[in-house]
Order: sequence, then structure tokens, then C-alpha cells
Amino acid sequence: MRKMTKAVTFCAAAALLTMGASLTSYAAWQQEGGEWIYTDNSGSMVRDSWRQSGNYWFYLGYDGYMVRDQWIDDTYYVNEDGARLTNQWVYVDEGTYDAPNPDGGWFYLEGDGQAAADGWRTINGQRYHFDSDGTMDYGWLNDEEELYYLGDENDGAMKTGWLCLDFDSDEVPDDGQVSMVLNYGDNGTWFYFQTNGQAVKADEDNYVRRTINGYRYYFDENGAMLTGWAAVGDQEEGDATGISTLKYFGGADGGQMATGWRYLYDDPEDSEDDSYDFSFSVATNSEWDGGDGDGAWYYFDNSGVPAYLNSNATTLSEATTSINGQRYFFDEYGQMQSGLLGIGLPDGTVVSAYFGADDSDGAMKRERQTNVYDDDGERGTYYFNGSGENRGAGYSGERNGYLYYNGKLVEAEDGEDFQVFEVDGHLYLVNEAGRVQDSDRTYRVNGEYYYEYEDGTIYRINDDRERLYEVTSADARHLPSIAYRDIYYL
Repeated sequence: MRKMTKAVTFCAAAALLTMGASLTSYAAWQQEGGEWIYTDNSGSMVRDSWRQSGNYWFYLGYDGYMVRDQWIDDTYYVNEDGARLTNQWVYVDEGTYDAPNPDGGWFYLEGDGQAAADGWRTINGQRYHFDSDGTMDYGWLNDEEELYYLGDENDGAMKTGWLCLDFDSDEVPDDGQVSMVLNYGDNGTWFYFQTNGQAVKADEDNYVRRTINGYRYYFDENGAMLTGWAAVGDQEEGDATGISTLKYFGGADGGQMATGWRYLYDDPEDSEDDSYDFSFSVATNSEWDGGDGDGAWYYFDNSGVPAYLNSNATTLSEATTSINGQRYFFDEYGQMQSGLLGIGLPDGTVVSAYFGADDSDGAMKRERQTNVYDDDGERGTYYFNGSGENRGAGYSGERNGYLYYNGKLVEAEDGEDFQVFEVDGHLYLVNEAGRVQDSDRTYRVNGEYYYEYEDGTIYRINDDRERLYEVTSADARHLPSIAYRDIYYL
């Protein structure tokens, strides 16, 4: 907006001459001692009254002389040429006691010359608000329970759209206070002012949701856009920690409600939101280890709720989340897990499941998988169920001619050639590659006859191939152990 001070009047010298010529054409206007007066039909000086000359109005003071450069009745302003200003901005210095407000500020003189007051005005396409004495409001404004921002003391125009401000929610500014406008990356607080200038804000102790340019945002009772983790919903059944109450709203310059995959360094446990007296309950399945600043993958549905381990899950399928045709495992805090995990089923057994080598993958693996590393760094071959309620769980038994226990390939020790293992009550004769031997013949160990297989029965034999006894569970070797990255109990 173009604003003018007292030192810059609307009548320049040329305009003054024009005004003077106009005045001399009126018999009632006269000059007296270099000052202009106005006489009525009886020849008496007009006092305390307005008189017009051409397009301009002039005021005759108590002494009958034309008034210059001052306020009239705390409402009108005449410039140094005595002309009443209209449709113009005027700035008043503090201490100008004939002004509508001696505290000073900007005033707008409307078409009739009166200072705009008591509400909103549209001036040159911008909206402004004036108080009861005509002073232009600026900074924050609460008007009929609606919140506006009007710029600084030399601006005053009602703001619309996004605005990033230096704002402290613990010290909410009063009306008239100015907040510094910040740029992206300055970690300010974002507000959204609608086309009517009203900030999007929630009722007390709540949040309000708005979709703006296709993105969903939440705002608090002060109008501040939420960022980071915030509790905006009710806790779902099966949520052991409270993670379902949270949504994620980007960083300081973002604020869009997260949907789909997000890699975040902000831990949900670090949420500073206390609007719902929110706090994580004690984890029931594993100890929280995400507070060390490491990032993690999260997945948010279309409502912004993060995927998490449902405490009511009883099968591996129920404990995982299907996303774009793949299944993923999230812990009770919503963090995607990768690597070789142990899943404790309700019957007390622990089954293996593999979700990729690292957090760049995370998709559940099924059927035969090579180059699987356990938590000890040991590489192995595994087989995971391809279907069923526990699809993805480690398979136990013979599969495609190989023996597996809880997913891990069972192999005879190096140099032993063949060994007997028991899996789920069945005895298997296995070589060093994990292949099950089921041919009716004799088998050498370290060059000597040691086993004979016939019709599903394994016999211990001597080097003369004489049967010594039938192999039983007591002769079976220990099954391989598995070092899981973590174990989660359903």
C-alpha cells in the first residue's frame, strides 16, 4: 500500500495555485493578512464550519481562518493547503494530540473524508481492519473469535494463504503484536489464512483437519500447523503402545500428513505432543531401541495411521502388513523391521521369518532363500512357507529333497559325510549339502560303512555292512540354532 506522511501532501504547488484561482472566483472567499476566510451573505466570518471550493472542502476554525495541517473533530484531516483529504492514507506520529489516537499510527480517510473505523475496509484490493478511533490494526487480530494476521505496523493488509512466522505456542501473542516473517528452513511456525483472512484453527484442546492443494494438514487451537509426530486420533484395539493415535506431519517446512512410505529420523516416542496427555505405554513385545537417532521406515495408510504390530495377532500373517502385494513386519512402535527375525507364536514356539538383508528392503521372503545372514553374521540357506496362515514362517521338514529346521537348512558337519537328524518326530539321513538320503543302500562316513537305509528305516552298520541296530532319536544330532536379530512374541 502507498502511505503518505504529513510531510508529503496531496496538493503540490501547482495544485495550490489551482485552488487559489478557484477561491478567488468566489465572492465569499477572501484573504485577510495572508490567511483565507469565508464570509456569509451578511459579510460575517464563518467559523467552525466546512466550506467547499471546487472539488475540495476546507474548514474554518474558531477564529474564522482556514485550518491547515491538522485533524478536525478527531475524524477529518486537512493538509498544509487546507484541503480535506479523501481516499488517502495518513500517518500520525505518536504525541499528535489532535489526531483520533494520540498514540499514532496509520489512518485511512474515506471518500467523505472521515477516517475509516470500526471494522474492515477494502482499499486498493486489500483488506484492512480499523479500530473504533480509526487506527489501522496490524499484527495479530482476534475478531469475533476468528484469528487474522495483518503484517507489521507499516503494512496492515490482511494475509491469506501460507505464512511462516516466528511463533511461540507457550507465549501466544496478543492483538497488535507482530511476529517476524520467516523463510523456508528457518524452523518457524506455519499458518494458513483462508481467502477471508481467517486462520485455520481448532477449537480449544483439539485439532482441525484441512486439505490444501491436495495435501492434508492439521492445525491446533492457535492456528499453528502441526509438524512431526502428533496425537490426533483414538487408540485402536490391538495397539499396545499408543502408536495408532499418532500421525506424522513432515518437518518444519513440510507439515503434510504422511501417507505411504516415509523414512524418518524422528522417533514416535520423542513426540512432544501432550494435547491428549499422551505417552507410550510399556512395550509388551520388545524393548524400544529407536531412541539413538537412527532412522527407520514407517508406512502410513491413507488416513495417516502408521502400520504397527497388532497385539491381538496370533499368526505371522496377522502380524504382518500387506503393501502393494508384499508383506512387511512393523514393531509395536511402527518401525519396519528387516533381517532374520524370530516370531513367538501363542503356543510358545518361535518361528523364523526373513524380511530382507537390511532396511532398504523389508519385504517378507518366501520359499528357498540363499545368503541369509543371522545376527551372528553366519550365512545360511533357508526355506520359508510360501502360503497359509503362517506364510513366511520357517519351514521344518523335507522340502524338494532338502531338510530344514525352522527354515534353516540342516547339514551334516564338514568331514562327516552323513548324519542323522530328527525333525518333528521323523529321522532323516542328511549329507553335508543338506540333501536327504532316501535310497535303499549303504552309506560311508570317513571312508567306512556307517549307515544303511531301507524302506524308510535307518540302520547303524559296521564296516562289514552288518547291521548293528536301528537308529533312533537317541542317535540324532543336535539341530542347528538360529541367532535372530530380534524376537517378537504374539
